[in-house]
Amino acid sequence: MLEERQTQIQHPLWKLKLNILKFVMFISSIAFTLAVFLQVVARYVFNYSLFGIEEFASFAGVIMYFVGAAYATHERSHISASLIDTIFGEGRITAGVHAFTRLLAFLLTFYILNSLWDLLVFTDRMGTRSTELRVPMIWIYGTMFVGLALTAFYFLLEFLDSLRATIWHVPSEEIVK
Repeated sequence: MLEERQTQIQHPLWKLKLNILKFVMFISSIAFTLAVFLQVVARYVFNYSLFGIEEFASFAGVIMYFVGAAYATHERSHISASLIDTIFGEGRITAGVHAFTRLLAFLLTFYILNSLWDLLVFTDRMGTRSTELRVPMIWIYGTMFVGLALTAFYFLLEFLDSLRATIWHVPSEEIVK
């Protein structure tokens, strides 16, 4: 299904956004892995702890997690329970339940996004910086906000696809075309 959907994405800005997401995930996962590796080697081989490495690793992990969540939602490879698919098979009931769960996921993500916006405003007003590396926290929270905003957007697209399948009973294979 993903491959079918990916071939439908032709707009250059959409492709650019997806490539940026992949690049950020790649860089943040490399940075996270290297930071943890360096800290383990420094601590257990040289009996020395590198200043700020845990904070850096946690920042890289947060970026990797939120951007990865957005990309996984785009791919529709996020975690979901498909018990309804097993019980009811393909049809309007299944599509309706999927529409409901995707709407719920969108609304919950949007609610968290709203709270995160308040945190961004507060952080900007206070000029909050991280404890060890003195990184402006608005950059970290901003990355979380962008990842959640994209996740909410993709949940909304999934809801609209499921709603269309519920109303017009379009099989899931046809939705991606």
